[in-house]
Amino acid sequence: MARDPRFHLDQDGHSVTVQLYGRSGGLEVLVDGKVVAYERDWRRGGTVPAELPGDPPRPFSITVSSAKEMGGVPFCVMETGGTRYLMPRVPLGGSRYEPARPGPYLGLRRLRRFLRRLVRRWARR
Repeated sequence: MARDPRFHLDQDGHSVTVQLYGRSGGLEVLVDGKVVAYERDWRRGGTVPAELPGDPPRPFSITVSSAKEMGGVPFCVMETGGTRYLMPRVPLGGSRYEPARPGPYLGLRRLRRFLRRLVRRWARR
């Protein structure tokens, strides 16, 4: 399981993302890529108020559970206009994320770099 879970939901033409940070315990609520709310410690669970942009702005709230309540996995709920929406968890790299694969000459590059550094060290003496 990733250390920093992220939840995403498209609501009323806006992209709402909740990013949880494991070590610092911070929680960011982003609407259309901009931070609209921040909570210092989400690990005990709680509710964070925020607003969707528009005229007039529409308030909503994000409720995050404690990870201990659900067996180590937090869940996130968005409440707007009296309706609750369970926010699905999404991977941090997106759906088409593939980790970079080392090229066939990665070992050779590392060896050359090591030898260059070794020669520079000997040249300084």
